[in-house]
Amino acid sequence: MDHHFIVEITILLLIACAVSIVAEWLKKPYTIALVLVGLAVAVFKITPHISITHETIFTIILPPLLFYGALHMDLEHLKQNWKSIVLLAFPGVVATTLLIGFMCHKLLGLPMIYAMLFGALISPTDPISVLSILKRVGAPKRLQTILEGESLFNDGTGVVVFSIILAMATDHSHFELSHALTKFLIVTGGGTLVGLVVGILVYKILKRIDDHLLEVAITIVMTFGTPLLAEHFHFSGIIAIVVAGLVMGNYGRVYSMSAKTRETLETFWEVIEFVINSLLFLIIGIELQLIPLETIKSMIVPILLSIMVVIFARSVVVYPAVWIRNRMGEGQIPWKWKHVLFWGGLKGSISIALVVGLPDTMPYRQTFLVLAFCIVLFTLVVQGLTIQPLVRGLKLDEER
Repeated sequence: MDHHFIVEITILLLIACAVSIVAEWLKKPYTIALVLVGLAVAVFKITPHISITHETIFTIILPPLLFYGALHMDLEHLKQNWKSIVLLAFPGVVATTLLIGFMCHKLLGLPMIYAMLFGALISPTDPISVLSILKRVGAPKRLQTILEGESLFNDGTGVVVFSIILAMATDHSHFELSHALTKFLIVTGGGTLVGLVVGILVYKILKRIDDHLLEVAITIVMTFGTPLLAEHFHFSGIIAIVVAGLVMGNYGRVYSMSAKTRETLETFWEVIEFVINSLLFLIIGIELQLIPLETIKSMIVPILLSIMVVIFARSVVVYPAVWIRNRMGEGQIPWKWKHVLFWGGLKGSISIALVVGLPDTMPYRQTFLVLAFCIVLFTLVVQGLTIQPLVRGLKLDEER
């Protein structure tokens, strides 16, 4: 391995640690601090260029992020709120992709296939910042569960939609909604089956083992191996690892692991998530270094339009989804929660990973880099820092 590459990664991790220390002192989510440092990296060109391929994103970066998210999702809470989560995470992501894609096609003049590609990569939400704020102010646990569950499943759904549209763009074929939806159902269904089988198999293996190091090592193999197995059968590896993570978090961790193993597992994957998130936010800043500042300045209007488009699409999806959910019987969502669900749709590491992993030869790649970073910057800083006053203004911190 190149000595310079190791030095560069070490420098990035050092920066990430320093940023997180400052964020801890200020009692703010570290992702907000990281996106601001990513902006500084882009403007002042303070770090060398590091290239990440599409294959690296899908085989190394995304599986641990999604596994860690699934590991902490309580199935019992999912069952209690599945109607709300499903509406937001599945038809919600498809509708968001279509809305953003159509409006970017009309307003920014992007060809339809590339406009849809951008819609897919920016549709996943990132709950890290908003959940840390909601927990700190004491927002209702059920509201936190809905946001977290939506993010977990719309991350997986968004990545699948992105992969389908990217394949169509790479093959220079026209965007066909019926073909995309059919492909989506096949790859998600197959990925779900693979993830379920692998998760149950690993759970049964861990029940026969009592060695915390070996058990955590097995989860590493599962995290990187499950997507590869699913992709071998042309199914979604991303959906597969989400399902396998759910099985591991709700059965493997509870019924087949000792307290020491659970503690080791949690600490290990928490560190991995922190490292990956940190590198992603800094690497997009590095990628932006290659784009002339004048080019970025000339994109002010498209940047503002894209931010408004994303916010509008989120509102169009959330408010009707909640209205539909509240007509399905018991378990209705209080009207005040709608505003938090809308404003809490922050963008983050998944969108950054997808845009950074676009092939260098992909048309509009630089445009997508700029737009995606600015949208993530806006949602994390502006929306992220105003979630707390919103929750308190709606008096949700009193609904314990």
